[in-house]
Amino acid sequence: MMGQVSERAMAIVREVNNRTSASHYRLVLNEERRPAVTDSKIGGKPYWPVGKKYPVDDQGNKMLMVMQVNCHQAGLKAPLPEQGMLQWFISVNDERMYGCRGNYDEDGSGFAIVYHSEVTDGPMENGLPSHDLVDDEFTPVKREVAIDVEIGQTTMGVTDGRFNGLFFDVVAKITGVQQAGDGKMWYEYLDNDDCLYLEQQLGMKRPCHQMLGFPVYSQDEARRDIALRDTLLFQLDSQFSTMNRKPLVMWGDMGSGFIFINRDDLAAQNFARTYYCWDCG
Repeated sequence: MMGQVSERAMAIVREVNNRTSASHYRLVLNEERRPAVTDSKIGGKPYWPVGKKYPVDDQGNKMLMVMQVNCHQAGLKAPLPEQGMLQWFISVNDERMYGCRGNYDEDGSGFAIVYHSEVTDGPMENGLPSHDLVDDEFTPVKREVAIDVEIGQTTMGVTDGRFNGLFFDVVAKITGVQQAGDGKMWYEYLDNDDCLYLEQQLGMKRPCHQMLGFPVYSQDEARRDIALRDTLLFQLDSQFSTMNRKPLVMWGDMGSGFIFINRDDLAAQNFARTYYCWDCG
């Protein structure tokens, strides 16, 4: 239980929110609507026109679709594509953990981001991998579920790798005392009640499925080079069904999966250089 929160902590939260407030797209899993192959969804049969080369891992195995977003249907705006379909695939080779060697993949051997510039009603490819044909151990997505997309506002949370520097800049502004450079982490500067307050007030609550915005990790920052991978393309959290309490998505032990991209690459609709990682509780 949280006790007395200091005025300083409340002022820090206000300033962090003022500095980092940003638009993002919330992805809401809708179990009541059965999605079509051209709809935004997790799992199931991917949108895949006949004749288009399908993504495979470095062992030559066809990848499994984690999720897809119909850009026009979702009402996406720049820097995201406004038309077409964005898809996220992973390897389900049993030598991998959800397509990663370790907890990240940057060479694209175990995952793929695919962009279709248009969505048509033409014939679809048959015989593609689907969640219901794959052992649960090898995929975080447990069944097909529709996605509803909502635009909203979010702020940077405490697990973002940029938060510590931001925190001490904010503290210096509020107190007039420069704290940075002493090697402290933000939570070492505050007491337990104030730490809990910051964790509860900043950033998205779980489950957190989103595009753009700021990553919400179960553990710590996973990117090796934040400047190169400065934009969150996808975050997909673990989530249980509201109908039967069985998992809809499960990354290890209640973790999250992430795809990052450079903002300039995103603006150019170049999805060849992306970064995939996941963590768990």
